[in-house]
Amino acid sequence: MRICAVVSLILALCLATPAAALVGPGEPLADLTLPDTQGNKHRLADLVQDKAAVIVYWSVSCPHCRTEIPHMLSLAKELQGNPMVMLFVNTDGKAMTPAVKAYAQREGLPKPWLMDLGPGDSLPLADAYDLIATPAVLVLDKKGTLLLAQELKPDMKMIKQALRNAL
Repeated sequence: MRICAVVSLILALCLATPAAALVGPGEPLADLTLPDTQGNKHRLADLVQDKAAVIVYWSVSCPHCRTEIPHMLSLAKELQGNPMVMLFVNTDGKAMTPAVKAYAQREGLPKPWLMDLGPGDSLPLADAYDLIATPAVLVLDKKGTLLLAQELKPDMKMIKQALRNAL
């Protein structure tokens, strides 16, 4: 009984904590190639080359993602015309690809619709950045250096500041 109370308290504190950095600033973009929902491979470095980047890590079933994705899309519209790219990387797995496509199309997510799929059901992006919850947001500068990493409830004010620094 006592263990359950302690675990519940820890979970409550973690969920109530504002978005925290997962990986420290200054880390380079991981050298990853991810498939899109069509199975085409995309090297992240090629997609973000010479641009500030926001990588949104999300899940179809995540209630926080459904709340935060519209904010991310509004931010992308605000910054349209700047050397910036916003990438959405889904974590739901290959079996959920039809649901990912349907959601991405309905919500107007920019393509490519990337999937965090690696060999043996691995999650290359999550592993590279120690991502443990969705949504997670990574902000990188034009050189591919990580400026900000947050999860669960991204702080838009901090994201906008990091993007100003990235541009």
